[in-house]
Amino acid sequence: MFKFKPILFYFLLLFVTSCSSNKLSGSWEFIDIYDGEIHQADTLKTMKNNSRYGTGILTFYQDKTFSSMGNSGTYQVENNLLKMKYNDDKEVTPMKISGISKDYLLLFSLAGSPKTWFYKKIKGKEK
Repeated sequence: MFKFKPILFYFLLLFVTSCSSNKLSGSWEFIDIYDGEIHQADTLKTMKNNSRYGTGILTFYQDKTFSSMGNSGTYQVENNLLKMKYNDDKEVTPMKISGISKDYLLLFSLAGSPKTWFYKKIKGKEK
């Protein structure tokens, strides 16, 4: 039985990672950026996009690719850490998934100043 524990742990880890990625799949409308880390979208739900940063759509596909405002790349999710690698960039962009539900996504920037990026799910564009 002992030999099966590492194999079981490996499959459990794959399952958890897959579940996080499945929640992420789809198209998300950028709403705004907030200072600090925010964990719940409850206070932000009524927000409409009037951000000084503009508008945009971030789409995560189940094949571990993404597109954002004419750029694309690949992504990985490990322990609530989203690692995005744009095709034309050498560096990986790490973002902590601070909150995710069927309707809202909160990504916390781990590089630069501490900011939370708020997205709303676009209905009917599930990928």
